[in-house]
Amino acid sequence: MLRDGTRILVRPILPEDKERLREGFALLSAQSRYRRFLTSLEYLSDQQLRDLTEIDYDDHMAWVAVDPSRPAWPGFGVARYVRLAEEPAVAEAAVTVLDDYQGRGIGTILLRMLAGTARAHGIRSFRGYVLAENAPMMDIMHDLGASAAPEGPLLRVDVPIPATADELPDTPTGRVFRSVARGEVPPFRLHYPGTPETPPIAGEVAGA
Repeated sequence: MLRDGTRILVRPILPEDKERLREGFALLSAQSRYRRFLTSLEYLSDQQLRDLTEIDYDDHMAWVAVDPSRPAWPGFGVARYVRLAEEPAVAEAAVTVLDDYQGRGIGTILLRMLAGTARAHGIRSFRGYVLAENAPMMDIMHDLGASAAPEGPLLRVDVPIPATADELPDTPTGRVFRSVARGEVPPFRLHYPGTPETPPIAGEVAGA
């Protein structure tokens, strides 16, 4: 449950979410699209939709936040990581929340889920490329003790996923990652028809 009482369901993305993702992308403002993809995309291609929904839940993981009372609605947001082949303990990560629902705690919940899953799969830090003027994202990164370095017109930001809660700053976002370090994200066994069962990983959670 969010701070305002709204209930959300957080679950792994599925191949059948392609249309949901397409519709959600259409609801993003031009600024939010640019901040997420760092280019002026007008729509997601069929290939992009396949790449974003047909994933292995190990090297590539994505959580979606949806409204359990409106199963056909696109939902609230997505958090995703993709492991770097050349640095297996590092993954590029991004969190996107629809403009009308930003600032309500959805991104924080998605980030906690993503960090818990990443830690369980051997990933020790998230990397992102952020526009310097993206103040909301930079505030979150600073709260997590991230390091940032210029890389062309962007900032390359590295965020450690801590093994212990003591490694985290006492900030609102830092406390989110503390819950991951303490193992407070509940276990969840990923299993879909036609796929082998996988070990438990971080799972569905409600929180503010």
